[in-house]
Amino acid sequence: MARILVVEDEEGLSGAIKEWLEDECYVVTVAKDGTSALNQLSSRSFEIVLLDLMLPGVSGIDVCRRYRESGGLAPVLMLTAKSTIAAKEEGLDSGADDYLTKPFDLRELSARIRALLRRPSTQPALTLQVGEIKLDKNSRVVSRKGETLRLMPKEFMLLEVLMRHAGKVLSSDDLIDHVWGTQAQITPDTVRSHVKSLRKKIDLPSEPSLVKTVHGMGYKIEEA
Repeated sequence: MARILVVEDEEGLSGAIKEWLEDECYVVTVAKDGTSALNQLSSRSFEIVLLDLMLPGVSGIDVCRRYRESGGLAPVLMLTAKSTIAAKEEGLDSGADDYLTKPFDLRELSARIRALLRRPSTQPALTLQVGEIKLDKNSRVVSRKGETLRLMPKEFMLLEVLMRHAGKVLSSDDLIDHVWGTQAQITPDTVRSHVKSLRKKIDLPSEPSLVKTVHGMGYKIEEA
């Protein structure tokens, strides 16, 4: 699922947004100020950036402008209490793609995010396939030989990451970063448990597992 950076200094609001979006199976990272946001944007990739306009230190406008100047392409949704045309104009002119005025309904936030992800220039492939396993990001359906497989949200996200990087070994830390986020208190044992559960649901008893363990390195998915 999409990785989202939430840049918001109000802990109550950032916490509510993070919890809401994680329930919708997004991978969420929170930055509390402009400097932290720029550090995150320079070292990791995100599909959406939710950016508060009024931040301590480096402002949201400057964060957006610097991100665009550095070649950053992810859609930026500006969040702010300012509702004047001038404020919206400033945010959009700095490189933001959309503008949401506080207070807002979290359902509207989700709708705005979905709309931004639907844009052809930012939307990744919706259907992935490795061997007989097909994963449809749009309908959130996983199937094998036409039979639907029922996965839990984290199992779906784990499978998606492995399929998107098919043939490449991903460490436990890589998978934690993609599926749970860097701020999650998750151990390699949790990853191992989810891989085991995933294998039970996608593998056939008579065939080798699609998800391979590369000892000392991590996991990869490849055709059996």
